[in-house]
Amino acid sequence: MSVGVGIVGFGSAGRQHATAMEGLVEAHAVAVLEQDPAVDTAGLPRAASWSRLLADPEIDMVALCLPPGGRAALAVDALEAGKAVLLEKPPAVSVAEIDLIAEAARRSARPVGVMLQHRMRLPASALTANWADPAVTSVLEVSRFRPPAHYRRAGWRGDPASALGGIAAHLGVHYLDLACQLLGRPEAVRLAPSREFAPGIDTRVTGHIVFRGGATLALTVTAESAVRSERLQVLGPAGGVCVADGLVTTQIGDTERTLPGVPTAVLRRMVYQEMAEAVATGCAPLRCHLEGARAVTEILTAVAREPEAVA
Repeated sequence: MSVGVGIVGFGSAGRQHATAMEGLVEAHAVAVLEQDPAVDTAGLPRAASWSRLLADPEIDMVALCLPPGGRAALAVDALEAGKAVLLEKPPAVSVAEIDLIAEAARRSARPVGVMLQHRMRLPASALTANWADPAVTSVLEVSRFRPPAHYRRAGWRGDPASALGGIAAHLGVHYLDLACQLLGRPEAVRLAPSREFAPGIDTRVTGHIVFRGGATLALTVTAESAVRSERLQVLGPAGGVCVADGLVTTQIGDTERTLPGVPTAVLRRMVYQEMAEAVATGCAPLRCHLEGARAVTEILTAVAREPEAVA
């Protein structure tokens, strides 16, 4: 069975989803719902409306590639219509929205996944090691340049109600999520004053996170440097994990491994393969599950609440 997917929103994220399904046996794009008539849907049929898309029997899953604000209500609609849901990152603007979607998924018995594809990089040995230890310390650094025009081009990017935030919510989210997959949920988030493009739209976030198991994370996420860098280093009694620009190195016990780098486009295909299996079995997806996004959402909402900022 090939899972039929309706893509909602055909900006850069929607196009990435369509590309991820090209030639894939497990899933295929059926239709695109895009409000802007000038947007080219790359040969994919246009759905006439949201209600028509939900009523289409060929669509088994809805990929919500819209801004985070308002996405939760659409996810609930899709689940109540009997569709599985794949949420773009960040999946929600609050933990309350995570709860809302999760409850709808329980009622409908349909799976929900999140396109936090970098989770696929982590080996089982790293995920099963014990990082819930006060001796564990970690560092996260993400630098992805974005000019001010980036936030002006799409109006929603400059609106915190729609976007949740700036660089941390939309590019730092991937490696922050990796940290949460290993370290768990945060106990306390302490932030220095952020730099902002506009109120609530951060261009630099620096802070310190204490997790419930006692581990700590020092982080900096910036859109203001021309140097591109993504790095997460976790060190503790069980060993260490380093994810640097997509390359994963682990040293757990006496075993040291360097995993081959996997292109991001391939990781997105892996998410679709996992979601297709979840649709077929009725089970939650193994890696790209919604529940795992609760911790990173807690961190991002703490960033969004940070009252002091440097313009």
